[in-house]
Amino acid sequence: MTPSLQDRIRTALSNVRNARVGVNVLEAEMIRDIAITPDGRVRLTLLLTPEDDATLVRDVFAALAAVDGVADVRVDPKDAASQPPPARRMLPVMDAAPKTPPRPAAPTPSAYPNLGRIIAVSSGKGGVGKSTVAVNLAVALSKTGARVGLMDADIYGPNVPRMMGVGAPPPVVDQRMIPPVVHGIKVISLGLLIPRDQPAIWRGPIVMKLIGQFLKDVDWGQLDFLIVDMPPGTGDAQLSLVQSTHVHGALIVTTPQMVATGDALRGVKMFERVNVPVLGIVENMSYFE
Repeated sequence: MTPSLQDRIRTALSNVRNARVGVNVLEAEMIRDIAITPDGRVRLTLLLTPEDDATLVRDVFAALAAVDGVADVRVDPKDAASQPPPARRMLPVMDAAPKTPPRPAAPTPSAYPNLGRIIAVSSGKGGVGKSTVAVNLAVALSKTGARVGLMDADIYGPNVPRMMGVGAPPPVVDQRMIPPVVHGIKVISLGLLIPRDQPAIWRGPIVMKLIGQFLKDVDWGQLDFLIVDMPPGTGDAQLSLVQSTHVHGALIVTTPQMVATGDALRGVKMFERVNVPVLGIVENMSYFE
């Protein structure tokens, strides 16, 4: 008897193993709200803790996409700690929620001498061209002969893959991601691990975990510069980066409007407070009269 689509999906998920706990994602109770439509569209929620490997999102997506009869897949990663206990539903929706894990302590900053000088490109507001400045800075440094890496730490709006013209998931060799090389620059981004239109509904601890993984679990080789495209604001990602490693300098991007420059100055003060030198401020989208 031919297995049903639901059974084939269960089998595919049972083959995705969470190395941290040594069982598959179903046994680890990481899956919630599997919805299957008659035409083969599958949507589910993947619950992650700060200790989980973020590449599980890619692995679950790839496993489901390979199932015969599945036409479209959407995986919604969420912070397990933020989810309420599951409500029981009738199949084909399966619900399960892991127990709330304890909040991890802030990590001790680590040295990564192979990454060279780590430069954070940040902004107070979104939409000021921060990612554009980060990409152009990386390309300019690469053209001087420097060995450059570009890390997209803008978890909620990863635009670097589109700007660099790359979209394929990075291969994993010996538990380390191999970053694609574009224009001589090694690139890593959450946008390479999840579908382009997929939102990252994650809280601070998982953001911290992902940034730490991008630093230590990516095979960067030997770099002279690592350019880090930060999300706007002065939140979890900025603190996670400076708590994870030594940042050699920050570049602040703003536009000429007073609301943008005011937020940019708050970003300057944040980096000064955590002892990161501010290399300068780029006024983008300006004009000459």
